[in-house]
Amino acid sequence: MKYKTIRIYETSFEKLDEFCDKYSVSKTQLIEKFILFFEKTKIDPRDISDVSAEVKKLKNQLISFIRTQEKERLDPMLKKQDILINEFSRVINEEFVSKAFLVEMLNDLGNTLIKNLKE
Repeated sequence: MKYKTIRIYETSFEKLDEFCDKYSVSKTQLIEKFILFFEKTKIDPRDISDVSAEVKKLKNQLISFIRTQEKERLDPMLKKQDILINEFSRVINEEFVSKAFLVEMLNDLGNTLIKNLKE
């Protein structure tokens, strides 16, 4: 691979040295990592915004999404499951229940649970 030379300010060169020492990489490796970082994140290096603030914002959006899913989907599904389990327990405790009926109830319960998961 062919190398090129670049000019940077002395203060920037010193900071580059600090980064290299901190992460135990060469200047070439560090510059490559910087380039990959900006390519992958699509962050504009001219915009000196607070990346941690953006991460916190995304984190809060994710938490909000999870809470909404829990409230709108998971909680109702768990309530339905509890109702089914209680009903099944009631049926099992009645003495006149046959094995065939219990198997049929288990199949119905399984199908209902699968149906609820798909909704």
